[in-house]
Amino acid sequence: MNTAAFLAYVDGRRLRWELVLDHCAQTAGKDPRTQLLAVFDALAEWAHAPCDGFRSNAFVNARVALAEPGSVIRAVVTEHKHALRARMLTLAEAAGARDPGLLVDQLLLIFEGAVSTRSLGTVEAPAEMARHTADQLIAAAVAQAPVPRGIARP
Repeated sequence: MNTAAFLAYVDGRRLRWELVLDHCAQTAGKDPRTQLLAVFDALAEWAHAPCDGFRSNAFVNARVALAEPGSVIRAVVTEHKHALRARMLTLAEAAGARDPGLLVDQLLLIFEGAVSTRSLGTVEAPAEMARHTADQLIAAAVAQAPVPRGIARP
């Protein structure tokens, strides 16, 4: 495998993800709570993208296939995940979450679970379900009612 070519591919995917995430965050407005939910809106948009959505999640594939500690690919994937966590932590703090770190860790578990279940086909509409679950967690963490939004439940 050509590591340089794969790193360029992963970097392109990272850039596309950041553009989708930034667009969803901009659409969500200024409230840090809706900004946190925008991460899950971006996840849903990414999942349903016509190019390939989750069919080929480069970060998951790289992490699974090349999980050797110390590998450059693992470092790139980990850096991407840390950047997402840092962004979400800033928003959780701004939203007034009682324990921002715990909230973000819970949200990331839901996020990654949605990615995995989408690729396996074990949950219908996993990105949308993840958003619904994230909304409930955020509401509980900041002691506010969930942001209303319909969810198609099978």
